[in-house]
Amino acid sequence: MTSATSLHFTTGMARRGATTPTSLRGVHVLLVCDNGERCVLFAEALKYAGALVTVSNSADDASAVMERVRANVIVVELRDASDRLRLIAALRALPDDGGAKTPALVLTGSHDDAEPLLAAGFQQHAAMPLRAAELCGAVATLAQLAGAWPRL
Repeated sequence: MTSATSLHFTTGMARRGATTPTSLRGVHVLLVCDNGERCVLFAEALKYAGALVTVSNSADDASAVMERVRANVIVVELRDASDRLRLIAALRALPDDGGAKTPALVLTGSHDDAEPLLAAGFQQHAAMPLRAAELCGAVATLAQLAGAWPRL
């Protein structure tokens, strides 16, 4: 059984060379984000760490993508709380061999959102803003969970 956790990231600037880069080589991430600027930033950070990234701009689009793509980890940053809940419910309703156990990270603007989102089926929550290294570290942790598809 996977335990759900809430990540509390610091927002200060990292010193150059202060962290070890996280390798996401072979990790396929489905990034669901309805903010164009953030989507580009998150995707670039994940790609820089070596991840293959498929981008979706809405919960409905992500549901369609999940039927075709087997991601190791799903990262969700949707402004509408009902869209976040609808997306995780759709994911968890899939058959086990269709991605129901795919680990998912949800990004929101507040730590107060964590408990209901973790109860809904997300494995991790992070409050923004967060650094690229923190995002990549969370994805790397999720990619190691038993429910993640094998790496490419």
